[in-house]
Amino acid sequence: MRAGAVRTAVVELLARDGQCLVSAQEITEWLKAAGVGSPASVYRVLDQLFALGLLHRVEGRDGIARYEIADPHHHHHHIVDSRTGTVDAFTDEALEAAIADVARRLGFRLDGHDVILRGIKER
Repeated sequence: MRAGAVRTAVVELLARDGQCLVSAQEITEWLKAAGVGSPASVYRVLDQLFALGLLHRVEGRDGIARYEIADPHHHHHHIVDSRTGTVDAFTDEALEAAIADVARRLGFRLDGHDVILRGIKER
């Protein structure tokens, strides 16, 4: 693919800040502050990167798609506060072991998995 200004800016931004779910709107606002691109260009680049398998896309219950880099060396899961929409990343070794055990019992060799927990954060 050609390295246009918007594509380059989106890739650089995701490399810096895209390790955990960010929306196209957030990316557009960050790039707008830098004077780069239009919302349509950002969405087009995100769709292309997703189609190439370079991004994960998570569709939220709020109807907003969020993206993060598809990096096998930076594996984590997400927990979403249903009240506020806040998304936090987490890792849990016991959960990873349980997932591997289930896959083994079902006769699968996993090549990836995603976990999204939803609930209301207790105060």
